[in-house]
Amino acid sequence: MKKVIIDTDNTMGMNFRWNDDGLAILYSLGEEEIEIIGITTVFGNSSIKNVHNQTKRLLKSVNKTKIPLLKGASEKGEINTAAAEFLVDQVNSNRGEITIFGLGPLTNLYAAQKIDPDFFEKVREIILMGGIIDERLTIGRTKIKDVNLRNDLSAALEVLNAKCPVTIINCHICKQVPLTKEYLKQLDFWPDIYIDKLENEFWLHEKVHKLDHIYIWDVLVPMYLTHSEIFDDNDVYIKASNVEDLQEGRLVESEKAGAAVNMPQNIIDKNKFYNIIIKTWKDLDKKVRETQQGYINFKNGKVGKSIMKSIFSLMIPIFLRLMYEKQGEYYYEK
Repeated sequence: MKKVIIDTDNTMGMNFRWNDDGLAILYSLGEEEIEIIGITTVFGNSSIKNVHNQTKRLLKSVNKTKIPLLKGASEKGEINTAAAEFLVDQVNSNRGEITIFGLGPLTNLYAAQKIDPDFFEKVREIILMGGIIDERLTIGRTKIKDVNLRNDLSAALEVLNAKCPVTIINCHICKQVPLTKEYLKQLDFWPDIYIDKLENEFWLHEKVHKLDHIYIWDVLVPMYLTHSEIFDDNDVYIKASNVEDLQEGRLVESEKAGAAVNMPQNIIDKNKFYNIIIKTWKDLDKKVRETQQGYINFKNGKVGKSIMKSIFSLMIPIFLRLMYEKQGEYYYEK
């Protein structure tokens, strides 16, 4: 068993929000090799209040409320949080044993290091999702910036230079294994509420990005821990001497010096990837139904899906004009 703390900005359960953090948590719960020591929440995909509440509901839905859940930073630079204290306490109690999944902004890890300057030296490894290697990441008709690291560059700088092994699952490799509608059909064992949230994300991706699939970004983090053999390890140096080196979450390789990290470039066996995630989610589903006769109390939004779609259909053109700049056939995030 590998001891893990999941640091997340999960919004699975909210209408038309990202589901990948929740999918990564569900994978981790279903994976027999992972022992979740605790989950810490951080701002990012939504406010810390929403992230924390949705994570609590997600855990309740699969009867995993005994897993410690600690609220973390509500903004970049916040130090004194229950999440940071928990990280320090657990790492000190399990020196050299805990892997940390960084699924959102890295503020809680930064805070833990500020509380205990030797924090990173006691961590077994950090596996994080985020960062881009080009100026923009192409998602359908949009070109976007990084989705995690840029929210707290000071924290990212500390983590990349941590005195423990660091693996970066950057945004680009996540694009190699999209969740298509064909794979969605194979998840028919899940409750309707899970499928409904995923279908909402498919709909939103089609409207905003003109894509017929979604990306499951954070799922690659626990997958790497348990099945690193399907990734091609890639030891590199990243320019990370100051926050300017990481502007917009961009990761620039250096030939001779910098932060020494592992940043896989490719998934070697994509079929194996899909087979594993679906089997692991299905294993969790079986456990849930055996122990509690199904899923419980996973809150759906107060506003109906059809109403939300109507609202979003009106807002998306406005959103694109405000947040993006049209250049040729692409919309560039400002």
